[in-house]
This record gives sequence, structure tokens and C-alpha cells, in this order.
Amino acid sequence: MDKLIEAMSNINVRKNAGYFFIKRDEIYVPIMRTILSITKRSFYSLPLLDEIVLRLINEGVQEIDELVNILGIDRKLLEVTLADLSVKDVIYCTTNRCILLTKGKQALQELRTVQRKKDTVKNVFLDPINKKIILDFENYQFIDKVNTNDKKLDADFEVNDLEIFKENIESVNKIFLDEMDIYNDKTKSEPDELLSIDSIENVYVKFVRIPIYIYVSSEGIDIDIMAVNKRNDSLLTLFKSEIIEQIRKKKVLKNTFVKYGLRKSFPGVNLEENEKLKNDLQKYRKNKANRDELKLIIEREILSSRKLLDEEFEILLRYFANECESSQIDVYHLDDWAKSEWCGRVLSILNSKKLSMIRYAECHDYRKALSIIQRAMSECSKDKVVHINETNYFSITFDEKYAIIGVPKDVVIIDNNTHIHKIEFYLQIM
Repeated sequence: MDKLIEAMSNINVRKNAGYFFIKRDEIYVPIMRTILSITKRSFYSLPLLDEIVLRLINEGVQEIDELVNILGIDRKLLEVTLADLSVKDVIYCTTNRCILLTKGKQALQELRTVQRKKDTVKNVFLDPINKKIILDFENYQFIDKVNTNDKKLDADFEVNDLEIFKENIESVNKIFLDEMDIYNDKTKSEPDELLSIDSIENVYVKFVRIPIYIYVSSEGIDIDIMAVNKRNDSLLTLFKSEIIEQIRKKKVLKNTFVKYGLRKSFPGVNLEENEKLKNDLQKYRKNKANRDELKLIIEREILSSRKLLDEEFEILLRYFANECESSQIDVYHLDDWAKSEWCGRVLSILNSKKLSMIRYAECHDYRKALSIIQRAMSECSKDKVVHINETNYFSITFDEKYAIIGVPKDVVIIDNNTHIHKIEFYLQIM
């Protein structure tokens, strides 16, 4: 009971003036992690031997044999140095003669060599919705795979669109310099310089999860969303208008914002929320010291017939699933319930050994519905799923003492073809 009270005291659905709460959901925003092929300019400090060789050549000592005699080093060692300088276009060598090139004169003046090189920048994260590069990607918790397509925000982005990276070249350059700083080459006299973005070498799609609260305006013509956690407010701000727009266009959350009304109306339950319980939970949350007497009061209030608080259903479900010895589920339409998202959530919480029966009033495709249920709870045998003449839209009974009843409310939103089925839950002590 202590864990139950603690969990309930932490329920804190954010208020939204002019709107009423529908449900909690989540959106997955696609982020492109790309590897870019680039051209860079690198600046290398001129080694002492290279400097001496260039100075001698500049003074007219151009014969390789003569350089060997003056320097007093092995010819093979000198040839390695000359080959390196030649590759860098600092000198031009024939069989036994070296000529200083323009780059060589510049190298002597600056005591460094400059090279153009091909390279890659590995961690360029692109927000394809806002067409911006994410610089603080270390602060994001990325998910590699999302199984629910209905919750993925759609991104209109061509994988090979190089222009978007060129438009964000300042951000790409910042990531480039950060990477160069990590892999610092001490032979370089100064940081590399990004010259051009040449191609997109690889693209990996990742996702950022944003838990949201969904609200409907009191007039029933508008929707709004808020982040569940305030720490996600700034993140949601980046995508909020796009999420709402894609909801309106039926591109995302199609299972929440449906095109059909309820199959039938269901009578409400004549119970109200317990305002005293709300106040006592608030006192409990604020009072960290003397809670013993308050716990007893809250326990009696929780286990009383009442309308459940927003977001309380799963918390109470987990409590009864652990504490009670048996459970029974009643659903009106087995197909609809089996295909709904919360069917899987309910069955994943319940203990299959304690579930005595799933009863239903209507079903068009029993075999398919049973198959979906068994994917969520493999131990649910056919004989446990039985037909009855009438039932609630949804209810679950524990030990024949406690019943949680769900009553759907059809809300028309945005247009006549868009509905939300908000389910209000009640606890009845039998």
C-alpha cells in the first residue's frame, strides 16, 4: 500500500487553461545521424630536418649527393624526407636534383606545410523537421528502433539532399572542429580547416521519444499537447506545431484520433472524483515527515467507490494485480479491445495464472482477436475467452471485491470525421 500511495501522490497531470485532458501518449521524432565526406585543409609544423633541407635547396644546394654530404646523414633517410616533401608539392625531384616550389617557399616563411585532404565527419545529427543540425546531441537519448508506426512523426526528407548540410555549414564546422580536437594531432600547427562538404557517406535513422499529454479545447474544435515532464518543454517546442499539424492531417496518432464514433453508447457510473483524496495526496507529497496517520486516511479513501483520477488506472491496476488472487475481464467488443493499444498494456500487467476469464458480448473475428490476445498473454487459452449476452464497455474484477469500470466518451474534434474515445475509469467496491 505504501508504494501505491507514493505512486498516486506523484500523479501530476499538467493543467492547460481552456482545455480538458484526454490521455497520455508519446511521439517519436526521427533524427538523422549522418557521416559526411568532406575536404579539409591541414596545417603541419615543419620538422627540423625538413626545414634544413628546404633552406639548403633555397640557397642553391640542389644536388641530392651534395645534400647528403652537407647533412652527414644516410642517403636513404634523406630520400624518405625528400619523397614526403615531394608528395606535399613542396619540392620537385629528379634523379639527383631538387627544386623548391611555391609551396616550399611558403613553408619556409611560415615554418609549416599545408595539405588538402579527404576525411569524414561522423556525428552530424540532423533534425529533418526543422532542417537544422543538432549541436548538443550528447544531451539526447536516442532510440534505434520504434515498432509503432502510428507514433512516428513523419519527416519529408531526401536522404541524399546535400544542400541542407551546406546551408548548415557553420554547425557542421563546429562538429568538425570538436572531432578534430578529440583526435588532436600534435604535429599540426593549428586546427584543420573545413573546405567543403562533398557527399553523404551514410545515414542512420534514430528517434527521440517525447511523452505528451493530449488536450481538447472546451469548445471541441482544437487540440493541444504538453510535455509530460517539464524538462522536455524546450524539446517539444521544436516540434509542437508539426505534431499538431500531422495529427490534423491524420499522419500520426491515428489510433487516438479515429474516424468513427462509438459503436453504441454506454451508461455512465454515478460516482464522482474524491476531492478529499486529491487534497490528502497533495498533503502527503509535501509532508515528508509525519505521514503515518495520513497514510491510513488515504488508504481508506483509495479503496472506496469513486471516479479515478486522470492517469490513475494503470497504477491501481498494478496494485490489484499484485495483491489479489483472481481477476476477470469483461469487454463489450472483443475485436476492438484486442486491437487497442491498452489491451496489451492491461494483459502485460496481469498475472496469467490469476486471470480466470475474459468475457465479451460481441466479436466479428474471434480467431483473430484470440490470436492478438495470446500474443500479449501466451498462457490465455481458448476456454478462458467466452461469450456472454451483455457486459460493460470494459471492466476488470479482482477477487469479486473490487471492480474497475471503463466508460467511453465520444468527443468530436477538429472536424466531423475526427473522434476521440476518452475512457473514464471508476472503482466500485462490491
